[in-house]
Amino acid sequence: MSTPEEAEQRRIGGRYLLSAQLGSGAMGTVWSGYDEVLQRRVAVKELKVPPGIPEREALAMRERMLREARALGGLSHPNVITVYDVVDVGGEPLVVLEMLPSRNLATMIAEQGSLNARQAAVVGFATAAALRAAHRAGITHRDVKPGNVLVADDGRVKLTDFGIARNAADAPMTTAGLVLGSPAYIAPEVAAGQAVTPAADLWGLGATLFAAIEGRPPYDVRGDPVSTITEVVDGDVPRPRDAGPVSEVIAALMVKEPERRMPLEEVRQRLRPLLADPDDPLYPGSPDAPTLSSMLPPRPSPVAPPRRADNSGGVSTSGPQPNPVAASAPPRPAVPLAAAPGPLPVPPGTAGPSGSGAGGPTISPTGPPRTVVPPVSAIGGRAAAGPSPEAVPGWWSVLLVVAGAVVLLLGTAGGWAVTRALSGQSPLTTVTVTTDRAELVRHTDPLGFTVGVPEAWTQYRYETDGGTRVSFVSPDGTEEFSTQRFGSVDEVATGLTATGLGVDGVEFAPPDPKAAIRSGQQELSYRTEEGSLHRTTWLRVVPAADGVWAVRLTVPADRSDSTSADLFTALATGFTPNGA
Repeated sequence: MSTPEEAEQRRIGGRYLLSAQLGSGAMGTVWSGYDEVLQRRVAVKELKVPPGIPEREALAMRERMLREARALGGLSHPNVITVYDVVDVGGEPLVVLEMLPSRNLATMIAEQGSLNARQAAVVGFATAAALRAAHRAGITHRDVKPGNVLVADDGRVKLTDFGIARNAADAPMTTAGLVLGSPAYIAPEVAAGQAVTPAADLWGLGATLFAAIEGRPPYDVRGDPVSTITEVVDGDVPRPRDAGPVSEVIAALMVKEPERRMPLEEVRQRLRPLLADPDDPLYPGSPDAPTLSSMLPPRPSPVAPPRRADNSGGVSTSGPQPNPVAASAPPRPAVPLAAAPGPLPVPPGTAGPSGSGAGGPTISPTGPPRTVVPPVSAIGGRAAAGPSPEAVPGWWSVLLVVAGAVVLLLGTAGGWAVTRALSGQSPLTTVTVTTDRAELVRHTDPLGFTVGVPEAWTQYRYETDGGTRVSFVSPDGTEEFSTQRFGSVDEVATGLTATGLGVDGVEFAPPDPKAAIRSGQQELSYRTEEGSLHRTTWLRVVPAADGVWAVRLTVPADRSDSTSADLFTALATGFTPNGA
């Protein structure tokens, strides 16, 4: 029989007891929890879809949250808050994270003032290590700022809030006319409406170190987000006081041209001499886990100061927000999804992404360039990300900046509608720009294949019972190209069931896919149903010396068959196993 205390607690996933509420905001609630199996304290983020979102878009939003949480689940690093588990409760995703008693850097600066050069070096060294691990795993943080850098009570430094469930006020959509991130720390190209790349995290790291050294954000125009974003895009880059190598690193990171920003490895090399002992680990167990405990003054009193939501950018947000400090609140969603759903959820038996990142795309701005595949004319009518920055006139850039600021101010479904209208889009719909040609980037993977994929697509890696699955997802989350190696054709055929695909229902063409595959047919398609989400998948079996590869393209079922089939043909034709 349960105790009165247990009766008041909520159990999820058969093992996690939720007790005290640690914070709440527009996109979710953070709970203090307890893992009954491993007997440890955890933080649990319950994700919520903002009211007024159509059901189809809400389902797609939840799916994106789950996908990013799974990707982060494979990222294990001493300077990153660990994602332990993702639990689906009645269709709502809950993310179980490491519980870390801590303060965020924004709170620390507000309470104790600016950091000295050595303290800032520790923060920069640890945060650079966290971002390097994330980028190698194909993950871009998108919102690096002092409020997302945690300093634990024992002095460890960890990065949190990787985009699982950002507050709507902080995380508008990244389609045309919208920006992503906090105004004071957002990269200029993102504020101007361009795509978010790992280079945006480099700017965020530089801006965070600027705030640590100066005790204030690099940009804050009278607390006005519109003026602040405009200053980020058009104004001069501020320079911190002379703090030696730290100031040099800040100057090399806060460069408006993304490709010219200092790589993370060089950031660590520049900051390493400022740490306590360059020859020994800075924290027991790992050279990548610096500590501030020996540098910081004691806490003002034994009673923890009131936690405050991160507002270090000087920009107010609407409504209460969960505080990630005490509970290490999980990341908030990178972007709300487009109306069309994203890729399929991981099928049963999937343990989550490997996070090794060994085959991830090159992210160092100064690293060797990736081979660009000539444009493929077979992709007729292919959706494109939009006009290039050079093609956008100045007045339109200003409109994009203002539109993004509107979202930051409103942070609700109504705010999204206003902003999308300003950018020429209907509220809660996806507008695509078609093009006759698409530029593909050659990706060589250590698993043993080469493929050309659109440059803006994001790579994810998942560990399944059958091995590693590598996926590339379009920026709007509606298209997924994936590949996985199997031992034989029979293994591929066995998984062609609703259960094997992790969906409610499936229709194949031809109707008997197992017989078709086993008889030597190398290509087929199928339509899946999962709740109200309907998708079409094209599958090709590619023979290899050590088995076969299954390559697939999954798109919304209402997408033009001819356009998607052309895209699949272009991508699948460019897939080459090693030794073929």
